[in-house]
Amino acid sequence: MSTLKIYYSVLLIICALSLNAQTGLKAKIDTILKAYDTKDDPSLVIRVIKDSDIFYSKGFGIANLDYNIKNTDSTVFGIASISKQFTAAAVWSLIRASKLSLEDNLTSFFPDFPNYAKSIKIKHLLNHSSGIRNYHTTMYLSGFDYDKDYYDNAYVLDLAQRQKHGNHIPGEKIIYSNTNYNLLALIVEQISGQNLDEYLKAQILIPLGMTDTFVRIAHGKPIKNRAVGYQKQKDGYVFNTSNQLSYGAGSMGSNLKDMTLWAKMLNEETPEFRALAKFLKTTEVLLNGEKASYARGLMVDDYKGFETLSHSGFSFGGQTQLITVPEEHIGIIILTNLQSINPTPISYEILNLFLQEKEKKVDTCVSFKSQQLNQFTGDYKEINSDMAMQISIENDTLKTLGTFGETKIPLVQKGFNTFARLNAQNVKYDFNSTSEYDMIISFGGTPFYFKRAQLIKENPSNLKDFTGNYYSEELQTTYHFFVEDNTLKLSYTNHDNITLYPVQLNQFGNRDRTLFHFTTSNNNVTGMLLSCDGQVSDIEFTKDQTQF
Repeated sequence: MSTLKIYYSVLLIICALSLNAQTGLKAKIDTILKAYDTKDDPSLVIRVIKDSDIFYSKGFGIANLDYNIKNTDSTVFGIASISKQFTAAAVWSLIRASKLSLEDNLTSFFPDFPNYAKSIKIKHLLNHSSGIRNYHTTMYLSGFDYDKDYYDNAYVLDLAQRQKHGNHIPGEKIIYSNTNYNLLALIVEQISGQNLDEYLKAQILIPLGMTDTFVRIAHGKPIKNRAVGYQKQKDGYVFNTSNQLSYGAGSMGSNLKDMTLWAKMLNEETPEFRALAKFLKTTEVLLNGEKASYARGLMVDDYKGFETLSHSGFSFGGQTQLITVPEEHIGIIILTNLQSINPTPISYEILNLFLQEKEKKVDTCVSFKSQQLNQFTGDYKEINSDMAMQISIENDTLKTLGTFGETKIPLVQKGFNTFARLNAQNVKYDFNSTSEYDMIISFGGTPFYFKRAQLIKENPSNLKDFTGNYYSEELQTTYHFFVEDNTLKLSYTNHDNITLYPVQLNQFGNRDRTLFHFTTSNNNVTGMLLSCDGQVSDIEFTKDQTQF
C-alpha cells in the first residue's frame, strides 16, 4: 500500500472516531435535556458552540401557548441579567471614544446624590462594588405592587438618591445590585444623546451582526418571533402583565442565532471586538488587595482548572444562562420561557461532558495540606439577611445545610480553607481566616458573605417590647409589628401578617432572607435596622414613641 493510501486510511479512521465521539456526546446532551423535551408546554432553547462551530442546537416546547408556536433558534427571549454585558459594552464604546472614563465619579452625572455617593466611580458600578442598594429589593421592602405600580429608570434613580448611606465603602466588596446598571444606562444616554437601544445597535449590535437583539425602551412595539414567558400555577400557566420600563440591568431581547455571535466574541474569536472581550472580563482589585470575581457584566471564575465567563438571568416567566470557556472555545447558551426551569445547573452538567477527561489532569496538579474539618463546623449567618447555614461532619465529609434546604449537601476540599459542592463545583465555600467574614459562598463567581452566629430558636420573653409602628424616611413606609399567639408578626403596605422568627439577640427574620434588627437605648427599643437578600444593609426605621 502506498504512503498516500496509508495516510488517507488513517485520516478516515480518525474522522470516523471523531464522528462517533461527537455522536456519543450529543446523545448524552439529549439525555440531560430529556425532561425539557415537550410538545405542549413552555420550555427552552439551547446551543452549544465548540471551536467556532455549532456543536448542538435544539428548541424544546412552545413559545406562545395561544398560537401553539414552537421554540426555535430564531425565537426571541428576554435575556434578563445577561443584558448587563451589553450595557457594559456601551460603556466600553464611550471609553474608547474618550467620552467617558472608568474613574469618572457618579456625581458628575447625577449631582443630587447624597454624600455617600461622592466616591463612587464608573468602575464601581460595573463590578457591583458601589454599595448602592438593589432597587428590586428596596421596592419589595417599601410594599411596591408590581401588578399595579409603574416604574422606570427615573424611578430607580430616585430610589438610589433617597438612600441614606452605602451598603459599604465603594470598592470594598462585591454586592450584586441591578441599580448599578440602570444608572450606567442613564449615563450612556446622557453622554451619547441617544437611548440605549439606539446606541447599542449603532456601536455594537449591528457591527457584530446581531440584528435581532434590542433593548426594550417602549411598550406597544411588535416583536417578531417573541417567546412569551410563563409561570406555572395551580390552575395553569400565567404570563407577565407588568408595564415597567427599566433597562440597563435587564429588559433586552435576543435569540440563539445572535447570542452565538456574542459567545464567539467573548471567546475572542471576533478580531475586531477582541478589545471588547478583554474589557468585559477585566476584574478590578478591591480595597483589601484581592481581585474581584465579578468583572464588567460577567462573572469570572475558575471551574475545574479553566477560566469561565458566565452570567445567568431571572425574570418573571423565564431564566437564562450564558457560559463560555475561552481556552477551549466552548460556549453554552440556554434561554427559557418557563420560570421554573433553572438553566445554570444544566449548563454545567453539559460543560462537564467536555471537560471530563481534562479535569483529571488539572486536579492532579492541585495540592494542599490536610486540615481538621471540625474547625469549619458550626452555625453561620449571611450578612444583611436572616439566612443561616449549618456546617457539620458526617462520615469524614463536610456537609452544609441552609435555612431553606431539606438535605445536607456534601462538600469536597479543593484547596486550603476552600471547598466546593460535590455535585456542583461551581458553588464554592471559602473559609478564609484572613477575611472580615468567616465564610464566603460564591456561585460561579458571585460572592455571598457569612459570619459565625449564635442562633436563637426560641422566642424571647419580651416580644411586646418590639411591637409598634416604625417609619423609614428612605423607603417612605411604615412597618407595624404586633404579637399574635406569642409570635412577633409584621404588616406593611401590600404585606400582611408576616410571621417573624428569632435569629440572634434583638434580631428576627421572615425566613426569606430579610433581617429585622431592633436597636435599643437605655434598654428601650427605639428603632429597627432592615437588611435583605444580602444586598441591602441597615435601612433605618424610627419607632413611633407617641403611641405609648
